[in-house]
Amino acid sequence: MLAFTSSPTPKQRPNADMKRKTLFAVVGAVLAVSGVGAIVVTSGEDSSPPPAVGAEGFAAPDSEVAASSAPITSSQVSATSTTPSAGSVRDAGLPYREGTLTGDPTVDPGPDPVFANDPDLRRDDGYSYRPSKPGDHQLPAGTVAFQYDVTTNALEARLAERKPELAKASGIALYLTGGTALADADLAALQGVHRNLGLSNLTRLHVYNLRSIQSGRECTPASGLPCAGQQARGGKSPYLWYNGWWDTWVRQLVLDDLDAVPDGAFSNHNFSDVSLRGARSIGVMAFGHAPYAKLSVLYLPNAGTIAHDAFRRNQYLLKVNLPNATEVADFAFDDASRLQYFTAPALRRLGRNALNDSHELISVNLPKLEYLGINCFDLNGKLLGLRLPALTEMDKNAVTGFTNLRWVHAPRLTTVWHNAITNNAKLTTVVIPGVTRLGPGAVRGNPALTAVYLGSTQPRQDADVFTASPNATIYHTGDPAAWANFKPSGAPALAVRLKP
Repeated sequence: MLAFTSSPTPKQRPNADMKRKTLFAVVGAVLAVSGVGAIVVTSGEDSSPPPAVGAEGFAAPDSEVAASSAPITSSQVSATSTTPSAGSVRDAGLPYREGTLTGDPTVDPGPDPVFANDPDLRRDDGYSYRPSKPGDHQLPAGTVAFQYDVTTNALEARLAERKPELAKASGIALYLTGGTALADADLAALQGVHRNLGLSNLTRLHVYNLRSIQSGRECTPASGLPCAGQQARGGKSPYLWYNGWWDTWVRQLVLDDLDAVPDGAFSNHNFSDVSLRGARSIGVMAFGHAPYAKLSVLYLPNAGTIAHDAFRRNQYLLKVNLPNATEVADFAFDDASRLQYFTAPALRRLGRNALNDSHELISVNLPKLEYLGINCFDLNGKLLGLRLPALTEMDKNAVTGFTNLRWVHAPRLTTVWHNAITNNAKLTTVVIPGVTRLGPGAVRGNPALTAVYLGSTQPRQDADVFTASPNATIYHTGDPAAWANFKPSGAPALAVRLKP
């Protein structure tokens, strides 16, 4: 039976092995998605299609379906906004709104208030898997709900039997029985139902009780795929990954029961909303290279690890909320060029180029971060303050080329590697009282720098640490006699004083 609900219909596209997270995309409007919480993506204005490629892979469809109604109740609908509107624009204090540290600059300014005030960024509702059936979820209007026994391997036939219903529908909610995975042919049947049955209205797919999904196949020159040799710009994974979702009908994808998103599962996707609330890990290039996908808000409440290149070149992302992630690997969000806010309150390690080319980044919340990778924050234009209260190691070129950065607060930082905080035109204050090692050029090329706060013990200095930062005063908290012979490397004439 058809199950229609009164919620609006979002846009989304599915991929191979992703955990279901409720994802909402809002473009100047609020979209309600079934389930509480998901990956949220906002719509952009670029309507260019993703790179086309011949569809290889997943063969003929097969299916079986038992229809069931799934009514929606307003208490189950979760609404999120795609663009930072009145409720989601930051309500920040001076350090984050104007870049001004008041009083004692060494005192912790605290996190940007936006991360407590914005509903997308403060969200942390978790998720645990429970087998479900039609009627257990609130589904958007126009959704056809089915039960399907995966042991029959006949999904294509079952979908064909329901063509009259599906022709009037805007979404499918598939509830698996007999197992927690789909055969290749069944997955292909879902991915290609718009072509196979001539359906043009479908945009939304929910699959429940799906715990695992197929990975993608890397488009290497020797892969034999129609996409062989097609490359993805930048990053560690040079090739696209094919997975059957490239030309699918799905714009809004809900796979909240998925336990892990495997490598390449949704690479080159075109989703606008994704909900993967149960996913514990996101694989290599899992969503990588999606420059035209309108995914704007990413919420992954269970994910602990984000692999390299996982969301590289998702250029419409505005907000990322990873409440339980502990590691984000190299290039994971590289070239997310519209990204504004990034929160990962449990994160310990942020890899090389992880947030590179994040030109629009306004603020980050990383209270437990211990390692900041090479080129991590390169080429940023809007961030005013960088608070990293647990950071102990900052790698090469980690904070460089910021147009408006005014201060860095990293009181536990011990090691600052080559050119780590360099060429930041408006940087005035660096608070690093725990530092024991300043690598070559560690804070060079900051013409507006006026204050560097060190601790009680002189750090080891390599060459040219303070070169081309001519206006800095070095403050310390140690014995003035013990600091009497301290000469700032690369700028020995800089003033060295006891912190007032």
